[in-house]
Amino acid sequence: MLSLLNNLKGQLTVLNGIMMLIILAFIFYRYQKRKAAIFFVSVSALIFLLCSTAYLPNYLADKLERKYPTYNIGSLNSIDTGKALIIVLGSGYTLDKRLPATAQIGLGALGRLAEGIRVHRSVKKSTLIFCGHSSLGLETQAQVTKKAAILLGVDANKIETLDNPSNTQEEAHEAGIRYNRTAKIIIVTDAIHMPRAIRLFRRQGFNPVAAPTNYKVNEGPDEYGMNWWPSLGNIGLMNYVIHEWLGNLKATITA
Repeated sequence: MLSLLNNLKGQLTVLNGIMMLIILAFIFYRYQKRKAAIFFVSVSALIFLLCSTAYLPNYLADKLERKYPTYNIGSLNSIDTGKALIIVLGSGYTLDKRLPATAQIGLGALGRLAEGIRVHRSVKKSTLIFCGHSSLGLETQAQVTKKAAILLGVDANKIETLDNPSNTQEEAHEAGIRYNRTAKIIIVTDAIHMPRAIRLFRRQGFNPVAAPTNYKVNEGPDEYGMNWWPSLGNIGLMNYVIHEWLGNLKATITA
């Protein structure tokens, strides 16, 4: 079951689902099952319409993103006045030695790094912890992100790394091995990913505080009035939602 969920997380996307429905429609049409063929074509068209326009992807993503508020400096006195571990979850990088470390980490990782530094500077007694392995056995994402943080003015003595984890579950597990469960920790990750991350760290015995970033749904004005036209961006957002749903299902099964 877990293997199936892992495969689905990478393969179950809106476009793949639509393609499968169209293939089924073609098969039924070839075997003279025209009503069934029309049904599958109609369902695929409906899915495309719902997922390529803004309302449904935005609504579902917003439900995930608004579960935890942004980290408000000064609002969490027990964290602000005490020592805290700020765990910045991994988010991909490209090891290109021609570039500075800030350009080697992906845009998502850069957004997480910026939020981690913001929180770090608001919590006087805090340590930044960067996560992420290397699937090729090279310099890890955690190490590259550490270099980027140093370039942005963070004291190297206030940075630690978790170099082995390849996903959120492993990040939470290694943190549970490395740090005391009573430690005050702040989790930095994408807002849409935060509910699953908090759930996994709680399972390790932590009581984490959320510092979400990289919001995919914003409430600002629609400058060009194009939000309600079909777009690949809306489909991509729906794919993020599906990915998180499957991840939460996996977390439930492995509980």
